Amino acid sequence: MKITPSLLIIFSVVVTSCNKDKFTTIPQVSIKSITPDFVVSGNVITLKGKFTDQEGDLDSALIVYKWYNGATAVLMDTIFRQTFKDFDLPPKTRQGDISIDFEYNTFNTGLRTLTAPNVRDTTGALGIIFIDKAGNRSVYVESAPIRLIKP
Repeated sequence: MKITPSLLIIFSVVVTSCNKDKFTTIPQVSIKSITPDFVVSGNVITLKGKFTDQEGDLDSALIVYKWYNGATAVLMDTIFRQTFKDFDLPPKTRQGDISIDFEYNTFNTGLRTLTAPNVRDTTGALGIIFIDKAGNRSVYVESAPIRLIKP
């Protein structure tokens, strides 16, 4: 049988797609959504994602924020480190969905408060890094940008 370039491409696609959903020792995380797109003071911002980890030994998540001036990121910092106990997941969970809520600019709901670092409207994004008990860290993933409107 003669191997043609198109047959080689099809084989490569099949092999790549078969390996894409494999669990790994290094935690894998992705962000599905962030809502709402335009946020005013008092709104709840919900960040949704999913994760996998081969050993099921996830320990914590670093939640990172990034503020923009136009298209340029001007500030990036870790907001907090949240333990997996706070996500109410059973021990040894190898995969699942997560949802993290923030309250923007007020303290009305008892949620973690997210406050923009300047006095004008701005754009921001939230990111996540998962860490397991062995110290393995996932790749940093970031949400789509959202518009934060100052009161």
